[in-house]
Amino acid sequence: MEQTRPPEEFVSCRPSAARPRAWRALAACLAALLLVVVAVGLWARWRPLSDDDAARLRALSVARAVRTDLHPDASVLPGTALDRQVDALGPAATPSQVRRLGDRGNAAPAVSSLDDAADQLRREAGTVQDGDLASTMASVAASWWAASVTASGSTSSHSAAQDPASSGNGSPGSSGSSGSSDDSAVAGDSDSTGASSARGTDKTSTAASPEAPASPTPLRTSECETTELAAVTALDRAAFTAEAAQARLSPGAAADAVAAASAHGRDLLREDAVAPLLSCDPPPVAARHELPSGFHGDPAAAAGEAQHEATEAVVRAVAASSPEERDWWWDALRSTSRDAQRLDPEQPVAALPGRD
Repeated sequence: MEQTRPPEEFVSCRPSAARPRAWRALAACLAALLLVVVAVGLWARWRPLSDDDAARLRALSVARAVRTDLHPDASVLPGTALDRQVDALGPAATPSQVRRLGDRGNAAPAVSSLDDAADQLRREAGTVQDGDLASTMASVAASWWAASVTASGSTSSHSAAQDPASSGNGSPGSSGSSGSSDDSAVAGDSDSTGASSARGTDKTSTAASPEAPASPTPLRTSECETTELAAVTALDRAAFTAEAAQARLSPGAAADAVAAASAHGRDLLREDAVAPLLSCDPPPVAARHELPSGFHGDPAAAAGEAQHEATEAVVRAVAASSPEERDWWWDALRSTSRDAQRLDPEQPVAALPGRD
């Protein structure tokens, strides 16, 4: 069969229109992508710095200063622990954030000690709306407060802690100590005065406010929040364990430290701020609690273990509380973290208690 060609008039010399359409679509996509990149860059450069971001970046600056300027004893706070604390506070500031912090004129001040650094974190967390961020700050501060006790050497003697009083019967409420040593008295006073000086101070200053601090805001009871109730129960158990240990110890440094921890715990639970939570049903406090394992072998260390557990519970409670309610939790955190390390100095200082 003879093959014929189509007539010339039916053969088109114009190129296909599909290819120009594809190029136009690709160009439009690239242009849109470029606009998105430019918009993101402008937003990152000009967006306002939120109060929470500013507080986080100042806290991060404090954590870096602790690592690079204070050089804590590596046997107490090793470099890996300090690195974890810095990482927990989030990424470093971008150039635009640094500029905006400078524009605000409230960059983090220099730190002079671990106690001072922890107090600065407390001030930063005072207005933070993000509960998780506030809890992270609380965890780092608790670690520094505990490390400051070990660094200063104001810990109880384990030789005394393991020497039960011959007349002790293990029941809380009766003291086996005839008095407080100078070291314990100083330690107790530093907890109460330090908590007051850190409360309600201005973010731009490390000095305490000359005015008397306001009383902590009462904790809310609308839902009797489970995390907060658990923290109050842990505080009550820590105080109960300290009372039981006090009854078993001979007079000495360990007995004095246990007595101070017991007094700190009971004072906290008598404050007006916690009264609303104590009225929850069922109440978070009890007449008796189960004592930690190993209590009979080393009562002081067992009391320290209960304080460690209370510290972790309080860190979790900070995340569940509002900024207005955190003052009392921070008072409790400072007390438990320091008392825990005094009573159980052989326990390593945790990098992020309650957050690990």
